[in-house]
Formats: sequence, structure tokens, C-alpha cells
Amino acid sequence: MGMTPVHLADLSNQAEENGTGRPGGAVSLAVGFAQIFSGLPGMRGLMFYWYHFAIMFEALFIMTTIDTGARVARFILQEFGGKIYKPMEKTDWIPGTIISTGLVVFSWAYFIWTGNISTIWPMFGSANQLLAGIALAVATIALINTGKVRYVWVTLIPLAFVSITNLYAGWHNIFDNFMPLAGTPGKAVLGYVNVTLSAVIVLCVVVVLIESSRRAYRVLIHGRYTRAGKEIHSSDPGFQPPEYGEA
Repeated sequence: MGMTPVHLADLSNQAEENGTGRPGGAVSLAVGFAQIFSGLPGMRGLMFYWYHFAIMFEALFIMTTIDTGARVARFILQEFGGKIYKPMEKTDWIPGTIISTGLVVFSWAYFIWTGNISTIWPMFGSANQLLAGIALAVATIALINTGKVRYVWVTLIPLAFVSITNLYAGWHNIFDNFMPLAGTPGKAVLGYVNVTLSAVIVLCVVVVLIESSRRAYRVLIHGRYTRAGKEIHSSDPGFQPPEYGEA
């Protein structure tokens, strides 16, 4: 490709792994991690250890992400399916488990088979940030519902950052990444599928923010708290804010 290797042989020797002809990013990322950590005080000479640690971390991260994502998607799919066919929502109903798992696995396998890093990675990043936003929104409302409003900035500031980032990323994915992909011959279906999923992620972010704001307004302005799924009011005799886990 017209490029001359500079430190490749030396890095391969330190990592005790051949780094030549290893495309994909995993090896170069692991070598980068290893080089940084081996530069710390007391870590000189341990680059081979940090390299293999980083490779293991990458493999486990990918596998656990796929495993957890597939499980969560299966449960959600079964819950929605239960609205149409009641037995489908039972997680111990074997036919429903097989059907929902098969659909989820087919879906992510479709993206792997038809896509590449430029289509999979932006979608993964947006979905990951959506999960972070949901967690931060739940934590924010939990703080408000338990009367600990003075600590709400701890989760509210990251929630604002994650939400803005996710909305901008969604806009960028739709109009700069996937709409042009939909106009590419042979990639129309993949492009429109990615556009649709990106729009769903953006919509989910908006729904989470609206619902969180509604719950916060109900507590802060009207004094209507939630305990064990039941509404209580700050004007009730002997009122005490709910504890964590009582919402």
C-alpha cells in the first residue's frame, strides 16, 4: 500500500505476537493499549501481558455485549408479542423463546453479514448511549422521588450530555451516514433499515426525556410521589419521601 513499517517489528517482539497482516483493528488497538500501560512506572517489560489482556478484554466485551443485547431484545420482543398472542409473553414458553431468540439472532446476523464497521459501529454507539440515557434518567427520577433533589446534578448533567450527544449522533447517522447509503445501488434495503432504526433510537431518547420531565414536574411542582406503584402526596399526614426501591 506504499507504507513503510517503522516500529512494527519491535512492537511485535515486545507483544510476543506477530502484528504483520492483522487487519480489523483489534490487534492495533490491543498493541496501543499495551504500549500505554507498559509505559507506566513498574510496568516496563510487561507489554506482552497487557497486549493479551487487551485482546481478552475486546473479545469478552464483544461476546457479552451480543449475549446481553440478544437476551434483552428477546424479552422485549416476547413482551410485545404477548400483546398479540398471550403465551408469547411467557419467558418459560419454549416455542416463544425459540421464535423470539431466532428473530433477534437473525437480525444482528443480518447487520454483520450485510454491513461493515461504518454501518455497525455508529448504530452500536447510538444504542449504547440510549441505554446510558435510560439508566441516568431512571437514577435522576429516583433521586427526585426520594427527596434528594440536592444530589440530582450528579446524574442530570451526564444525562443532558448523553442525550444531546445521542440526538446529534442520530441526526448525523440518518442524514449523513445512512441516507446516502440508501442511495447506493445494492444497498438501498440496508440503508433504509439503518435509517429506520436510527429514527427509532432518536424517538426513544425523546420519549425518555419527556417521560422523565413529566415525572419530575409531578414531584417537584405538585408534590406527587410514588411508593410501591401508588401515588402519595407531600401534604398527606406523616408524609415521608419514599426510600430507594419503593417507587
